[in-house]
Amino acid sequence: MAEHHRIRIPEIAVLKWRNIAELLAQVAAVSAATVNMVEEDNIRIIGVSAGPDRPFEQDDLINTKNGRKTYCAAVIQAREKLIVTDARASEFWKESEGAKAGYIAYAGVPIVYPDGDIFGSICLFDKKPNTFEGPVVRLMEEFSEIVTGHLSLITKNTQLEDALKEVRTLQGLIPICANCKKIRDDKGFWQKVEVYLEERSNARFTHGLCEDCIQKLYGKEKWFKDKDK
Repeated sequence: MAEHHRIRIPEIAVLKWRNIAELLAQVAAVSAATVNMVEEDNIRIIGVSAGPDRPFEQDDLINTKNGRKTYCAAVIQAREKLIVTDARASEFWKESEGAKAGYIAYAGVPIVYPDGDIFGSICLFDKKPNTFEGPVVRLMEEFSEIVTGHLSLITKNTQLEDALKEVRTLQGLIPICANCKKIRDDKGFWQKVEVYLEERSNARFTHGLCEDCIQKLYGKEKWFKDKDK
């Protein structure tokens, strides 16, 4: 299972994203394709096509803070698609890390979380000039939306798992003081019932008095006896 600062990514999702990279490389007839995700100051290659001309290996890291000019970092920072048809003809891109490695053509689109935060990118690399015409870029955008859909499902499943864990903590025998009614937690500390339950569920408590306690506390008071007269 891959780890990300926001969610835990199951292996089945990683395999799906690797398949996306492989399919894109074949359909676009390019040297390589990757699916990447942001990890703090790095970009991790989470899916890469299997061809011999791929620029990265699975799980490689690209540092985005070392001052080097990279295609993938530009897409993620700008959160916009990037098309480079021939880096040799570009004053900006001809000295990029990709161009230096021989990948003179590039296409990339961002991947976002369902809430709009940046997750990563889908990228194509080619060692020959490429205009990426036809449906290729649109296909990349569709795959980007599919990955966002996967992230939405992963997030919901994680929330459900966490909720089930909270429910499980309330199962079984719970030690409770026969006198003060405090509950002993797993570490041996005694807590008020409401504190114990609030820490282990989404329940929140308000306080009032039941009829028995009202009678016990105020039953002998004159104002209480007279209130219903």
